[in-house]
Amino acid sequence: MDQADAGERCPGRPRDREATRKRILDSARELFTSEGYAQVSSRRIAAHAGVNVALINRYFGAKRGLLAEVIAEEAAFPGIIEGDRAGLSRRLAEHVVDRTLAGGTPLARALEHSAGDPDLASVHEERLRNAVIGPLAAAVGGPDARARASLAAALLLGVGLVRRIEGAASLAEYDRERLVRRLTRIIDACLEEGAGEGAA
Repeated sequence: MDQADAGERCPGRPRDREATRKRILDSARELFTSEGYAQVSSRRIAAHAGVNVALINRYFGAKRGLLAEVIAEEAAFPGIIEGDRAGLSRRLAEHVVDRTLAGGTPLARALEHSAGDPDLASVHEERLRNAVIGPLAAAVGGPDARARASLAAALLLGVGLVRRIEGAASLAEYDRERLVRRLTRIIDACLEEGAGEGAA
């Protein structure tokens, strides 16, 4: 039995539990980034972290649960939705311009190669629903808040898709501030209560 396992069995040592959990997450992030999700087994992650593979199941349920936590740590919109409502569209626009058009994080780029994996697809679906559309709908409130949040999310995901498929070179060359202002107006239109209703 390794030292991490021994620490896990001692109820008076919660720091060892957290340190072990963090080592597993750090190893998973590093391996998913360097090799992709499908190519890395739970055993490989455990060996890299220096723990027994059973700890992955204990803390995360399985490799999919580990993937969900790694992706959650890279939260789609960290701190952006929680700010004041008046600046929400601009914060979303800045995030898309600065992160998505810049190519995303190394982990996000690595996971693009595993896009067809059912685990990855279901984790992304959960994240979209629970970390983007749900909180965004709560932030904007009012009638049809979820539909308006979904429309804004579709726009934001579409920008990322264009970048992945064709590189979005023309957007990357656009003046940052002009691009942020233009995207802010479009996001405002998506989130606006009753926007476009009654128009012929």
